[in-house]
Order: sequence, then C-alpha cells, then structure tokens
Amino acid sequence: MIVRMAHWNCREEFRGEDVKLFNEGAVPIMRGKAGFVQAFLLAEEGTGKRIALTVWTDREKYEAFACSPELDEITNMFAHMYYNDRRPEAAEFAVRGCGFCKSMFKL
Repeated sequence: MIVRMAHWNCREEFRGEDVKLFNEGAVPIMRGKAGFVQAFLLAEEGTGKRIALTVWTDREKYEAFACSPELDEITNMFAHMYYNDRRPEAAEFAVRGCGFCKSMFKL
C-alpha cells in the first residue's frame, strides 16, 4: 500500500472552497483510477496549511495515476488557491503498518 502526501498553502479568500473542490472534483476523479482506496484533506485550523493524503493499493497503480493527466487536472483545479502560486510539494510513502487495514491489504 502507498500513501501520497501533498502539502501547500491555501490563499485566505479560498479557505472553505478547498473542501468542496476536493470532495466534488478531486475525489471523484481518483475514484475512477485503479488502486485508489481513500483520500483525506487535512487543514491546520486558522491557517492556510493543507495536506492531501491519498491511499493506493500498490506502487504500480499509484505510479499509473501519478503519470496520468488526471493528476495534472486535479493539481490545476486548485491552482487559483495556491498561495504565491506555489504548487503542492509531494512525497510518497510505503505503508509499513496499519491498524485498520491488516484484513484489507497484505503489507
């Protein structure tokens, strides 16, 4: 299982719109991709700091998504919100342990 973490700062005037765009725009796109498991949008309250976590069944399916035009589409749909036009920085992590997923995935 692979978790992708992307973080960015959201411009103040768009705080709140990020949730709607994530739930109604980004998540439906990812649901259509093989290997997608779950997505989370995290916010540090009172700031523009945002983290998007996406969970994928395996590296191969995640990499297919990462090379797809859909990832660019998702990144671009949030572009007007990026503070100082700085796009998200991303990192990928292999899941080494998980309390809820032992029965779902072989780690």
